[in-house]
Amino acid sequence: MVTALIGLLLLPPADVEPPSPAPKGAPPQVVTARIAGDQISSLQQVTRMVPETRTERGIVNGRATTRTVTVLVPVTVMVANSWSLKGASAQYADGRRIEIADLKKKLEKSTTVLVSGDGKPVDKGFLALFNKDTVVIVAPGPAGGGGSTAPSVAPRVIKD
Repeated sequence: MVTALIGLLLLPPADVEPPSPAPKGAPPQVVTARIAGDQISSLQQVTRMVPETRTERGIVNGRATTRTVTVLVPVTVMVANSWSLKGASAQYADGRRIEIADLKKKLEKSTTVLVSGDGKPVDKGFLALFNKDTVVIVAPGPAGGGGSTAPSVAPRVIKD
């Protein structure tokens, strides 16, 4: 047993990659998008917490009671988002640039893409998680900037 432990101590150290730094900035949104006119549009399934008022019956100190409580209930809805193509740029996850004309051809049909979460280029730390051919779109946020993840056109609920 001691011989085995000494043998392990004498082994050369394994090549270990240093940990990569944490990605900076807002994470990108993964959406199924298409281009219609001068807008990038997407449908997303979103879970929202909606307040619901309920009446609960119970027994307190041997007496039947009724009380009204408000609880948050998860509700899944489909939401349509749109971003303006004006001022937008696109690239693949490995950094190769995509011209807007080529992007329009690529997104004639709905395709899964990454959209910048804050209107700024997506950090390489996030891009390393995706295939090198993943399309990444940096579209301007709403007028006035502010680095928001909100699309340039207000989202609208498609189906409750």
